[in-house]
Amino acid sequence: MKLYVILSAVILISLVSCESKPKYSPERSLTENEQSQILYTTIRYLGHLPKRGTYENRFEAQFDEYYSKLVLDFEVEAYHKDGDFEYFLASRVAPSIKVKKVAVGVKMKRNETGELTYYEEVFRTWKFEIPEMKKKGLMLFDKMVKGEDLSPYYIQNSAPEEFIEFPDDKVYFDIEEKRWKVNSSNDQLS
Repeated sequence: MKLYVILSAVILISLVSCESKPKYSPERSLTENEQSQILYTTIRYLGHLPKRGTYENRFEAQFDEYYSKLVLDFEVEAYHKDGDFEYFLASRVAPSIKVKKVAVGVKMKRNETGELTYYEEVFRTWKFEIPEMKKKGLMLFDKMVKGEDLSPYYIQNSAPEEFIEFPDDKVYFDIEEKRWKVNSSNDQLS
């Protein structure tokens, strides 16, 4: 009987602690290792190119150490899985006088071995101080997960308030090439 009471208490505490976490808290459904795995799987798209790195050679072994270190700059802020698709919000500290972060909303699909079969950066925020990044990033993430239109938050529609830096009326994410591009030319952003 004692064991039953103890097990019941443990289950109840687990349920309450899970419910007390925000809806998209990655800890609700992912271990720290699984969060890291998502970042390692996507870092060569999500992160900046290394010196002498190009979009064509970024998967070469010579850049493994660079990306292994770069992934430590990122944090999974939110996560949601819906069928085959996974959604996550990743943030990193951005260069600024004050401590600011930029966040990226990602929609992806992985096969049974964990390899990416679909990758899309749905939005990238402006640099914000951390509380503002979390508030705006999570609001945008919720809308992304629900499939809502994010265009009201593009800078051309939301100014003077800032939400989304990319996409905008000039920059879009090319799903086939898995990178941001400029509409008016063949120039790419890094």
